[in-house]
Amino acid sequence: MRCSYAKHRRDVNRQIILPVAFVTVMVGVLAALIFFMGDVDKWSAIAIIWMVIPLTLLMLAALAVAWGAVYLMGHLLKVSPHYTGIAQAYTLWFNAQILLWTDKIILPLIQLQAWLSLFSKQEKKTEETPHVQEKQDRRKK
Repeated sequence: MRCSYAKHRRDVNRQIILPVAFVTVMVGVLAALIFFMGDVDKWSAIAIIWMVIPLTLLMLAALAVAWGAVYLMGHLLKVSPHYTGIAQAYTLWFNAQILLWTDKIILPLIQLQAWLSLFSKQEKKTEETPHVQEKQDRRKK
């Protein structure tokens, strides 16, 4: 039990008291710097300059990326009409082949059904929609 209490005291000193004391000393040092330096405007201008330098470099990198994207898009626009025409020609050819083969497959089945309907003895009665039947019923009355 004595060992755990000693460990607890060490942890309290290291994890609570030491950080609080460090922050208190840092705030005191900064307050003394501000008080003795006097010219806060000058130091704030220096701080802003040091914050702007990395942002300027970041903006230059973003500008380079944007310039590269514009250059590549311009190059793509020069090349793309030729290739889009080729792609459109292949698409139209593929569409024509699909229509041709579906007609070749379906047309014999339609002809067979037409011939079978000529030879069938059952007459198929056409079904009409309900609103047409209602109109015919009204006319009969």
